[in-house]
Amino acid sequence: MSIFQFTSSPSLPALVDAIEKASSAPGVRSLMILAADGNDYDGEALDAVLSRVELPLIGGIFPQIVADSNAHEQGAVVVGLPQALDTRVINGLSDADADFEERIDEACADLEGSATMILLVDGLARRIAALVDAVYAVFGATTNFLGGGAGSLSFQQKPCLLTNAGRVMDAAIIGMLDGASALAVGHGWQTIDPDHRITLVSGNVIREIDDRNAFAVYREIVDQHSAMAIDADNFFEIAQAFPFGINKLGGEMVVRDPIAVTEDGALVCVGELSEGDFVNILTADANQLVWAAGETAARAVQLTKNTQPEVALLFDCISRALFMKTHFHAEVDAIEAVVGADVPVCGALVLGEIANSGTGYLEFYNKTTVVSLL
Repeated sequence: MSIFQFTSSPSLPALVDAIEKASSAPGVRSLMILAADGNDYDGEALDAVLSRVELPLIGGIFPQIVADSNAHEQGAVVVGLPQALDTRVINGLSDADADFEERIDEACADLEGSATMILLVDGLARRIAALVDAVYAVFGATTNFLGGGAGSLSFQQKPCLLTNAGRVMDAAIIGMLDGASALAVGHGWQTIDPDHRITLVSGNVIREIDDRNAFAVYREIVDQHSAMAIDADNFFEIAQAFPFGINKLGGEMVVRDPIAVTEDGALVCVGELSEGDFVNILTADANQLVWAAGETAARAVQLTKNTQPEVALLFDCISRALFMKTHFHAEVDAIEAVVGADVPVCGALVLGEIANSGTGYLEFYNKTTVVSLL
């Protein structure tokens, strides 16, 4: 069984205690460490702690973590897994010239395939979508992928990924887990204004929509639906309720989160877009998002084929939780009600979610719920 340890304390000794308890439990062969950015650990001391962990580990420092039916700005979750874990680090995630397929091939040449991959990235790196596409090109559709972006709501890039060698930044960790999983993806956002074309974009920065200044177009739409006019000062607060939905083949939408507006009216998003993408402006209320989370968990449970999961691992978007405020616990409650009282639910609130539907294309999402049953 998985050994799940949660501490609400921001102290490094509390994390050490959780690691030791999870590591010493019978049958545990690897660790996942999910820590909250609000802990503000001393970096060198944390590196020393990680370097002493004998079991293979994968982890990150995230805006918030999920445990005990709610989100927490401080504390840590340590999951002891009975499956073997083999990890590789891909550096230079903002490198404009990087051929990520080549880097992954080199780093993973001796890495055996597996049914489940945990993929954690620096959520403030500039080429996450390119890395995700390369991972899918190398490993294909036979693997279940789950993970998300680590980092801070300060939006200051710093070491945020955890390995046995210490913290890393501007990187991705590929973790092949020797065990089966079932996962599902859902968001619950609805279109309020469809079919706008991205006509000028630089990675994750939208400069023009419909051949016009990106913020001018976005503001015209949002101001029709928001109680308060959107401007540069309140942009992050209001934009949480109005993400983009990138239209994909088959009618699916990948949600993309605008988080800032530049002085020249460009929109900075969590994750890349492509020139020629058609996007919808979306919105939702808390009840729609809670319902969607429960439906997502139900689809994951259906894929377990009546086997008993050991843990439900949740990667949910931090901006989704900020939008829901005090209602976010209801989303976790909805997931727990579906997976059952015998399955612990834990996870992280992340800067972008990474997953496939179990059979579909691997995507980098925003404002989306990923439920994985290991």
